[in-house]
Amino acid sequence: MYRCLIIFVVVSLFSGCATSVKSPLSARVTGDGKYWIVQEPLKFELNGEDRYVPKGFVTDFASVPRSFWVAFPPCDIYTPAAVVHDYLYWMQFPECDQECADSFLNSAMESADVPRWKRVPIYMAVRVAGSSAWSENTELNQRGVIRFVPEGFVADQPNETWAQIEKRLKEYLEKQSVANAIHGTTLTGRP
Repeated sequence: MYRCLIIFVVVSLFSGCATSVKSPLSARVTGDGKYWIVQEPLKFELNGEDRYVPKGFVTDFASVPRSFWVAFPPCDIYTPAAVVHDYLYWMQFPECDQECADSFLNSAMESADVPRWKRVPIYMAVRVAGSSAWSENTELNQRGVIRFVPEGFVADQPNETWAQIEKRLKEYLEKQSVANAIHGTTLTGRP
């Protein structure tokens, strides 16, 4: 434990990215209660640059094992930081690897005044166990798994689970793709 604390302190002191969440989180839960769809862009700062988790991003908030929910519920003061962390893990930007994403989570929790007794274990958990989630996201991205609900798609049917939304979304995107192919445009609207 002492070794982990030393690693935490060193990483905290020397991580180069001062980071924080800069807007309130607005998200809607899916019918299964596991996933949330971001309803408004979530502004955050990464390495001195303002960025956004886009409207429509699908997150599970904080991925905390159920046995720890008493102390670390999936939804708490650290939730906005966890959503950005999920987004960074999903997108895997070249300028922000797993260590950067984890450092963001720690710094953003500190900026949000998450108590140290919560922040340290959460940060240590993502540093120790995050590589499997990072690898899984790489694989899911390569397989074309959807984690964004685009503008124009209605995803607000009561009690609809993420699996149901995702199925309808795939059908919607296929129809859009066919229509765009007929009209000579791409999904972005450009030829």
